[in-house]
Amino acid sequence: MTLPPRANSSPARQNGSYLLEALIAILIFAFGVLGLVGLLGSSIRVTNDARYRAEAANLANGMIGDMWTTTAANIDTDFASGGSKLTEWTTRIASLLPQATGANAPVVTVTPGISSESRTAVVTIYWQMPGEAQRHQYVTTAQIGKNPP
Repeated sequence: MTLPPRANSSPARQNGSYLLEALIAILIFAFGVLGLVGLLGSSIRVTNDARYRAEAANLANGMIGDMWTTTAANIDTDFASGGSKLTEWTTRIASLLPQATGANAPVVTVTPGISSESRTAVVTIYWQMPGEAQRHQYVTTAQIGKNPP
């Protein structure tokens, strides 16, 4: 005894349609996951950049604060190239910021100020993120000491 064929279905046409739908759904889901992973990587990069920029600002302001506690004559020697406070500060920067040594070493320029007891200080801090060609910098300027009478 043979059964009559079904009138509303053609099995040859619908074989594999569910499998194709499942594969397309998996593909769409995979693109969504890859997008989220890319977004996470980008947010981590931006967060690190903000953290290092804030760290550079704190270090530069700490240097300026240290200059304020020093007399004008000692600023020239302590914070000049090879000065004890500059060397200590440069070592601290190298430990807190990525690739802040060599060509990216911080630069402190001290020039005479508006009076004999004041100095103008320009503090520039450089750092470079691993894997990036771009060098970041933070620059601040301060007038340190007494104004003329």
